[in-house]
Amino acid sequence: MRRLSILIAILVVVGGSLPAFSASSDNHTVTVVIPTINDVAITGGNLTLTFVVPTPGSNPADVSDLTTCDLNWSNNEASQKITVATNVASPVATLKVTAGSVSGGTTGGQITLSTTAQDFVTAVTTGNGSCDLEYVASATSGLTAGSEVHTVTYTITSSI
Repeated sequence: MRRLSILIAILVVVGGSLPAFSASSDNHTVTVVIPTINDVAITGGNLTLTFVVPTPGSNPADVSDLTTCDLNWSNNEASQKITVATNVASPVATLKVTAGSVSGGTTGGQITLSTTAQDFVTAVTTGNGSCDLEYVASATSGLTAGSEVHTVTYTITSSI
């Protein structure tokens, strides 16, 4: 019995000096930031539209490229549109562009390019979209020979 009492006393002394174990937790916040995405990119490179010399007494036939270039976009905002403009204030030939085979928006129809931005694709949906860039140039036979270089700019912007 005495041994049992000593053993219990030792366990109480040793057990009382051991650290107490208890559950512990901690926390922190993780912030995920999604930036505004409104990006456009042209694939297919630069174009050259060359008129063919017309038969005497007639204007040159329109020249077009309907498939070489595409416009692709990514967007994560509602109520967006894509506008188009050229840097040539007084073009010699008329240059028009149409958004063909549009996915992720609605075509604005055939646009005669000017320095004023015009609606090219409207109702742009969130996500990714694309369209063919269908260019048509028109001229009259009275135009001076030469060339003009258009820098055509596509911009995704708010439609509100």
